[in-house]
Amino acid sequence: MILLTYFDKLPCKELKLTRNNVFERDKNHCQYCGKSFPREELNLDHVIPRDHGGKTTWENIVCSCIRCNSRKANRLPHEAHMRLIRKPVRPKWRPVISLVLGNRERERWKDFLDLAYWNVELDE
Repeated sequence: MILLTYFDKLPCKELKLTRNNVFERDKNHCQYCGKSFPREELNLDHVIPRDHGGKTTWENIVCSCIRCNSRKANRLPHEAHMRLIRKPVRPKWRPVISLVLGNRERERWKDFLDLAYWNVELDE
């Protein structure tokens, strides 16, 4: 038998930048209009577009509804007269995130989308 006599903390594990994790961070809310949508009606938006030098990072990716994403297009938010509800940040790792995400969304879409679509790490 092994007895744990000292426990410092959980190892710091970085949360991968995936579509599911961005939706989880933003709680399925469009970061421009603030409305909640089912995940299949959301997409990811580069706040600073890539052709303006924007990177695919936690600090530059937000959830947006199709309407707001189309309205913003390939512009900076202020150029489209839009404002972010919340500044995007890199979330801290939470061991319970896999419990929150669960399989409910995957089950609904398993016949249409490969699991990799939701969990593939986005390039940073």
